[in-house]
Amino acid sequence: MRRHPFAIGLGLMLALVALASDDPKGGGRDPSIGKSYRVPYRVTDTNHFLVRVRINGKGPFNFLVDTGAPALFISTHAAKSAGLAEPKDDFWAVVDQFDFEGGASLKGVKGRIEDPFQLVGMNALGLPGASIDGILGFTMLARFKIELDPTQDRMIWTRLDYEPKEPFVPRGDKSRKGPADVQAMNLLGPLAKGMAALIGKQAPNVLVPRGGLGVELEEVGGSVKIAKVFDGSPAAKAGLKPGDVIVELYPIVTPARSFTARKAGSIAAALKAMSDAKAGDKVHLSILREGQTLDVTAIAGEGF
Repeated sequence: MRRHPFAIGLGLMLALVALASDDPKGGGRDPSIGKSYRVPYRVTDTNHFLVRVRINGKGPFNFLVDTGAPALFISTHAAKSAGLAEPKDDFWAVVDQFDFEGGASLKGVKGRIEDPFQLVGMNALGLPGASIDGILGFTMLARFKIELDPTQDRMIWTRLDYEPKEPFVPRGDKSRKGPADVQAMNLLGPLAKGMAALIGKQAPNVLVPRGGLGVELEEVGGSVKIAKVFDGSPAAKAGLKPGDVIVELYPIVTPARSFTARKAGSIAAALKAMSDAKAGDKVHLSILREGQTLDVTAIAGEGF
């Protein structure tokens, strides 16, 4: 992962903790509550934290982790790419499946399809060094306890038993401008576009996509087991299945890059092994399935 300077000192631990409900839910409890996920991130040239997501199975898209934003914002371009239509009779659009790289997932979340000034301005100026497709605000982040150590390349997201309320939208608001805080976020968009015309857009960084297999992992009895295989992912194409135990994993890289075979005894070890892989690399896995050891080769995709 490309390293960037931080305005804050290295080693600072940031915890974004939303208080759990005083009235715990009974039946129908989300099975992901209490589970922790290692969510990869990168830091943009403007010192913003960026994670990758899929919307209704489409993507990946780059989303800012923004504690100052009131809700989920999806750019019009990303919404179109994901086949998500802007509702005609509601301020919010409903996303059936919202997946984070690292395995965390939410269902039936509401978001605003819009291009707020953060996206318009930074994308127009090319300041972040990467295109930004959306913003993860309070209504998304408050569902997790988020631990961030800037010396590591992954955050720890733990699902909380807490469902935040969406920002208030007055009834009968036919202008569909939405809450005051949402309107305020959009006031600087035209100004940012004007600045881009005067200053000129900065050249984007040339990035090599991180390789990924498209699986969700879990540790069981000191072993790493595949808990979920995403549809259409490199893992699915290679024939990997939920329940497979990963005995060994390593990328088969070109002569320009060396590798060391690593036995995957923990999720951290498996992720560290995959950190050597780039999109398009072959990845070797030895798996244990129903008492038999199988050798599988997968072609790494981009993230996930």
